[in-house]
Amino acid sequence: MAAAEARDRGAGRPAAAAAGRPAAGPEAGARLDAARERVARRQATLLAALVAGGPDPAGFDWGALNATRQALLGKRRSGVARRWPTLAAERGFADLFDIWAAARPPGGSFHDGLDFARAHPAILSTATRAELLYGRCAARRFAMILDGPGTGAEETLLALRAPGLGTLILRAPRRGRRRETPAAP
Repeated sequence: MAAAEARDRGAGRPAAAAAGRPAAGPEAGARLDAARERVARRQATLLAALVAGGPDPAGFDWGALNATRQALLGKRRSGVARRWPTLAAERGFADLFDIWAAARPPGGSFHDGLDFARAHPAILSTATRAELLYGRCAARRFAMILDGPGTGAEETLLALRAPGLGTLILRAPRRGRRRETPAAP
């Protein structure tokens, strides 16, 4: 019986009026839009604080923000390690990557790995440089990329990519360095 009475009271009226709320009008829509904008700004501030080195937003627990920030850095680092295993095996990668990534927004594991390698050429072995060249060539139909002369690397690498050929990495020792040979007795 109570259900039938409730149904009769609300019959023919909008749901908001039947629930005791005022009907939505232009001013209610404007308030809703303003509230959505405020939420979007706060979300952007929180996201910047967590993944792009932005300032901590007011009203959040610093410990919880820091724990979330560290978890997201670890997730980002493991994504780069899955995409670039040779890069992740380099000495000091984890610590250097965390410092580097803390102040930058994520670009995806592919671009994060390439950008990190460009920022830290001194730690890259020849195998890592070759892996990065393969990755840089992968999205291109034709490519010729030279790596090495300005990086202080022991070898210059040349990546060539063409249809039917695939990707080749050619290695050449750096010029100007003499190899020491043992003196004759």
